[in-house]
Amino acid sequence: MAADVARAVAGELVGSNAHLSGVSFDSRTISPGQLFVPIIDKRDGHEFIGDALKGGAGAYLTSREAQGRTAIKVDDTVVALQMLGTWGRVRLDEQLQQRVVAVTGSVGKTSTKDLISSGLSVAFKTHANERSFNNDFGLPTTILNAPDETQVLVLEMGMRGFGEIAKLCAVADPQIGVVTAVANAHTERVGSIDGVARAKRELIEALPKTGTAILNRDDERVWAMRDATTATVMSYGADLSADVRMTSCIIDDQGCATANVASPWGEVELRMKVAGRHMAHNALAALCTAGVLGVDLRLAAAAVSGANVS
Repeated sequence: MAADVARAVAGELVGSNAHLSGVSFDSRTISPGQLFVPIIDKRDGHEFIGDALKGGAGAYLTSREAQGRTAIKVDDTVVALQMLGTWGRVRLDEQLQQRVVAVTGSVGKTSTKDLISSGLSVAFKTHANERSFNNDFGLPTTILNAPDETQVLVLEMGMRGFGEIAKLCAVADPQIGVVTAVANAHTERVGSIDGVARAKRELIEALPKTGTAILNRDDERVWAMRDATTATVMSYGADLSADVRMTSCIIDDQGCATANVASPWGEVELRMKVAGRHMAHNALAALCTAGVLGVDLRLAAAAVSGANVS
């Protein structure tokens, strides 16, 4: 209900109390009954409140004067959305049972998120970001649109600078953190590749002692993050010391990988539907996550092998 949203974000309800189901920040794709959240970016989302209402929005957040119907006035719509995301995640706590997986990295995080979601879906009702909704408004929207029966959240986290991933972790409260790679991406925002590593490390620093860090053993900057946490550390890669290790890999005529994998939960084979050796490497992170959460690794490997990625 709109009144519940207003309380969760410490906002002011203007108009009648409306039933709400889900959240959107895009007036073009709004579904009936959703809460519309206008984002101020290159354009001011408040300009599209009228379109959202025509599309069936049940209510809207606003940091301006209300434009009729049901509104919730707040100081900052993105901050309010993050508060609401935390509220939504807490509401799912009972069925999540601490199964919140966060994924970050300079490359490979979206496909790894998709593969993890596929691997876990054989045992749990799993919900993950659409495409790469991985920022300060995409991530809370993902949480708030999770079905009530969701048992696992798989959340991709993007980085725009120092403190960004820490902010997302405060909303999502992940128990498992996966880091895929550190590369020269967004260095203009953090100074250097070492700055990228420091920003990505915020995910591992946010994990509780009871959590698990899953790190790419083949990337030294990622592997160095093991010293930044008291959580259990698991590794994946081709390195001989990796917990989940690719022992062989053959690429077929279509560029798809068949890989043998050794792990603490047994040996499995991957026959990847999507092309590229790197996809088989990303799949190792999915298998490691599945193993940590007690999923049958053979079932997970079959699901990961046949998965599509966004």
